[in-house]
Amino acid sequence: MADQTLETKEGYFRFSSNDRIYCRVIGSGRRHILFLHGFAASLHTWDSLVPFFPAGEYTLHLLDLKGHGRSVEYCRGDYSASHNANIVNAYILSLGVDEVDLVGHSFGGLVGMYAALECPRISRLVLIDAPGFPQKIPRFMRILCIPFIGPLFLALLSPRVVARKGLESVFYRHERITEQHIERYAAGYRGLAAACGLAETARQLIPDNVEQITGRYATITIPVLILWGVHDRIVKPWQGRKLQQEIAGSRLVTIADCGHNPHEELPEKTFGLIQAFWAGESG
Repeated sequence: MADQTLETKEGYFRFSSNDRIYCRVIGSGRRHILFLHGFAASLHTWDSLVPFFPAGEYTLHLLDLKGHGRSVEYCRGDYSASHNANIVNAYILSLGVDEVDLVGHSFGGLVGMYAALECPRISRLVLIDAPGFPQKIPRFMRILCIPFIGPLFLALLSPRVVARKGLESVFYRHERITEQHIERYAAGYRGLAAACGLAETARQLIPDNVEQITGRYATITIPVLILWGVHDRIVKPWQGRKLQQEIAGSRLVTIADCGHNPHEELPEKTFGLIQAFWAGESG
C-alpha cells in the first residue's frame, strides 16, 4: 500500500449560486484522477482505495456530489445525474490540466458517463457497478421518493442502523463490514437536510430523456473499464454486459466473491484491476 504522506487540501468548488460542491485533493503527481461516489455515499467511500495510489505519482480529486456528504448544505434545485455531470465538467475545466482519468461508482459512474459525453479532457473512464440503464430502484430509494414522508422517515431512524443495513445490502460478505465503514456512511444520514438531499437525488435519478442519453453511449471513444461485483444485488449484472455492448472497445471485468462495492469490499483487488487497465492503455 502506498504511503499517502502529502498534505490533503479541501474546500468548496462554487459552480453557481445554487451549488457549492465539497472537494478534497490528495497528492501532487502529474496524473489527475477524479473519483465520484455512489448514491447515499460520500467521498469517504474511497477511503479504503485511496491509500494504494502513490501520492507522488497521482493527484486525486474526491468530490461530494450534489445532495451528498458535505455538499448537502450548499445545494438546491436540480439534483439529476446530468446536472451533476455539468458540475463535474466545470470542476475539471477549473483544474487547467489537459487530461483527467475518472473513476465512478454506481450513481457516480452514471454521472461520469454523462460527463464523458461532453468533456474532452476526460481521458479514461472506470465504471464500478454503474447503472447505465433504467431498472427497478431499491426499496430504500422508493421510500425516499415519497414526498415529506420519505425524508422524515430517514431522518428519524438511527444513522448507524441505516448504515449497517445499507452496507449489508451492498457487501457480499458481511464479515468484511467494519466500524469504519459504518461510521463513514452513518455520517451522511444525520439530519433532515441530508435526508432531503438524498430524496431529491432519488426522485431525479431517471431523466425524462433517458433513451436519448443512453443512445449516445456509443459515441464514447475513450478507453473504458467496467468493473462488476459478481454478487451485486443493487445494480444487476446485465447492466455491465449491456454497457460493454454499447461502448465500443470497453472492457468488462467481473470480481468474484464481491458485491456492489468492490472498492470497499476488496480494495486491493479493485486497485490492481484499475492499475492493470491503465498500464495496458499506456503501453
